[in-house]
Amino acid sequence: MASRKFGLDPGTMNLRICQLGRGLIVNEKNLIAVQKKNVIAAGDAAYEMYERTPKNIKISRPVMSGVIADVDLLGKGMEMLLRKNSNVSGFFRNNHFYIAVPTDITEVEKRACFNLIMHSAFNTHNVFLVERPIAVAIGENLPFTGQDPVMTVDMGAGSTEITIMMMNGIAVSTLLKEGGLTINETILRAVKNENNLLIGEKTAEYLKFELGNAIPDSKRSVRIYGRDLITGLPASADVSVTVVFEAMKTYFIHVVQTIHNMIGKVPPSQADAITRGGIYFTGGTSMIPKLPELFESILHIPVTFSKSPSDSAIRGIARIMQKPAAYRELLFSMRDATYD
Repeated sequence: MASRKFGLDPGTMNLRICQLGRGLIVNEKNLIAVQKKNVIAAGDAAYEMYERTPKNIKISRPVMSGVIADVDLLGKGMEMLLRKNSNVSGFFRNNHFYIAVPTDITEVEKRACFNLIMHSAFNTHNVFLVERPIAVAIGENLPFTGQDPVMTVDMGAGSTEITIMMMNGIAVSTLLKEGGLTINETILRAVKNENNLLIGEKTAEYLKFELGNAIPDSKRSVRIYGRDLITGLPASADVSVTVVFEAMKTYFIHVVQTIHNMIGKVPPSQADAITRGGIYFTGGTSMIPKLPELFESILHIPVTFSKSPSDSAIRGIARIMQKPAAYRELLFSMRDATYD
C-alpha cells in the first residue's frame, strides 16, 4: 500500500491532525479518559466527561505547557481519534508523520515526540519534527526567509512562544509556560476569593469567552453556579467583566514584558526592522476581544493578528507535507540522528 503523510499539532488544549490529500481530519480536545488503565474516550468525548466523572475514571491531558507529558496516552488517543474521524483501519511502517514542536524543548522532549510514533500502532521511523514557530510562519505566509527579522507571538492554551526569525531560521525564542489555561486558573481563583464560590475549569473557560475583553468597556456580569466555599452546598454568584479582566491582566503584562526583553536581545538594526515591520500574533488565546488595540497601544509597534489563529501551525505542516524537499533543511529527523 502507498505511504500516507500525516501532520500533527499536539496542543495542550486541542489535538489537530491533517492528512495529505484530505486536509484536517482530527480537530478535537486533547483529553484522554482512562478507566482501570484502559482508554475509554478521547478528544471531545473525553471533554464531555470532564469534571463529571466518578473517581474510577481519570481525565488526563497528555500535553502540558505545549510539551508531551505522557507519550503512551497521547499515542492511544491519537489512534482512537484517527480511527474514528478518518476511517483509518491500519498503520504501516512506510507512513510519514510531521510533528510541530516548541523551539525551547530538550533533546529528551524531542525524543518523546519520536517515540510517540515509533513505539505505537503507527510503528514507523519516518518521523520529522518542525519547530512550531517555523510551522506558524509557513502557515501564515510570513516572510521569514530574508534578512529582515520577523517576530511572532503564538498564544496557546498551555504556553506562549515568542520568536524572532530570519534567513530561514530562528534567531531567538522564548517559551512561556502560561496561556489560556493559566487565565482559566486565575479566573477560578478570583471567583473563589471574590465570591466564596468553587467553580470548575469549564465554568472558568465560559467566563473567559463570555466576559473576556482586553479593554473592558462595560459593567456587564453573568450568573454562574458552583459550590459554596463555606457550606459546601450548591450556590450561585454574579461575576463581572472587571473580575475577569483583572484575572487576565497579569498574563498580558508578562507577554508584553517578554516581547520587550526579546527585542532588546537583538542588534539595534534588527530591533528597528521589527518595530517597523510589526509583530504577528496567532494561537487560540489571541482571539480575546480588543487584544490588538491593547498590545498596539502598549508596545507602540504595529500588530497583525491571524484571522484563523488556532490553525496556523497545522496549515504550515500541511504545506510542508506537500513539498517536503523544499523545506528539508527546516525539518529534524530523529531517524537521521539515530540511525545514520
